[in-house]
Amino acid sequence: MVLTGLLTSPSVSTAQGTGTLTVTVSAQQTGVSLPYAVVALPDRSIERFTDAAGRATIGALPAGTYDIAVRRIGFAPYRGRVAIEAGLTTSAPITLAQIPVQLTGMLVRPREACTKPGMPDRTIDPAVYDVVELLRENADQFRLLTSQYPFRYATQRVLATFADSAIFVQSVDTLVAESKTLGGYRPGRVVREQRAPGGRTEVTMAIPGLSDIAAPSFIANHCFHFGGVVTEGSETWVRLEVRAADKLRVPDVHGTFFLDSATAQLRKMELEMSRPDRLPRRLQGIRTVAVATTFREITPGLSLVDRVCAINWQKPLRGREPRHPVELQQLTAYRFDTAPLDAPSAGAYDSPAWRPRTRLSRDVLWCTELSAGSG
Repeated sequence: MVLTGLLTSPSVSTAQGTGTLTVTVSAQQTGVSLPYAVVALPDRSIERFTDAAGRATIGALPAGTYDIAVRRIGFAPYRGRVAIEAGLTTSAPITLAQIPVQLTGMLVRPREACTKPGMPDRTIDPAVYDVVELLRENADQFRLLTSQYPFRYATQRVLATFADSAIFVQSVDTLVAESKTLGGYRPGRVVREQRAPGGRTEVTMAIPGLSDIAAPSFIANHCFHFGGVVTEGSETWVRLEVRAADKLRVPDVHGTFFLDSATAQLRKMELEMSRPDRLPRRLQGIRTVAVATTFREITPGLSLVDRVCAINWQKPLRGREPRHPVELQQLTAYRFDTAPLDAPSAGAYDSPAWRPRTRLSRDVLWCTELSAGSG
């Protein structure tokens, strides 16, 4: 990762005492421009995506010297300083070194106790450390997208139950919402009790979203290790296993994250409740809760949540096979208020033609990997 130089030239900036910064980001090994790199000036709380040419321009900066950080999924981050002169444009060409995902020599380990949570030791397990950094970069890019490039999106929602042989569809509707940074993960507070209208108490399960995964509190309360690789079409996905710290004596989450070994893009994440034995008494019939999420690239290097499948696994009741509640969500459309540079401003997608009060084969569930109920 190299800052190759700073160049200044006359600017058309009209604000007295301000200048403009133009950053161009490329890959160190190939010289290829890097779109959707994140250029940040922490002193000014400014973050921008680069465009298809790897360029980001930030204007109206008061003259002075600023910290600058540049990040991109799959590349080592850059941190440095840049000087802005009044009335001038400062050009900052920056190259980033790609982080290769080293598959050889990585030890596959089964789930085990998490007694020392936090980032893997870089000196002992550098390959896993790098994969966790790549996961955090995916989460941070998603946070920037949802917080600084607002969009509305529609999803088809299906509520159903299933037993060992069939799915019973209860309702099908469309949800329309506005993007926002989800955030708010609190260790050991996945299950929350709160007062509802009318004075009754409701229990909710706040399963962490992608934006939460980069939070220091999430990293500090989970252990990470390599879980092997899987082949999906023409891609090879790296499995990163995540386990809640043993010190958390109440429900939290374990997980598996699947990253494309070539691009480091997150393709899928699976989360499962930990410590279901510590649920409130009224929820003791739950064996576990499992959620799978997949992502859709709307343009190379930039993804939205595509599908979500949540299964509420119930314990057998008097020897009978229970019906397990299911919620499915499928992205059907999105529209940005102002799209990131070179990204489509809107998109629409087909969704399954499911109907309420119908009985379907269990095979139609796309999240078949959750159907074993590993809780």
